[in-house]
Amino acid sequence: MIATCPACSWRCSAAVSSHGVVSYVRCVCGLFLVVERGVITATAGTSTFAPIHHGCGDLASVPDREPS
Repeated sequence: MIATCPACSWRCSAAVSSHGVVSYVRCVCGLFLVVERGVITATAGTSTFAPIHHGCGDLASVPDREPS
């Protein structure tokens, strides 16, 4: 196991990419995890378990859309 997702608690076991001590993991819920030496240091994207709703700006008309 590489990490446990903070949004859905799924145990992620395979890295999408690794660069030295940093691994990038995609959870089954859609969230990207940035793992450094076994510790989640950041997340990116959205999860189906924790959707992001935008109230204003360019993404307000398209809910739950990841920024490009």
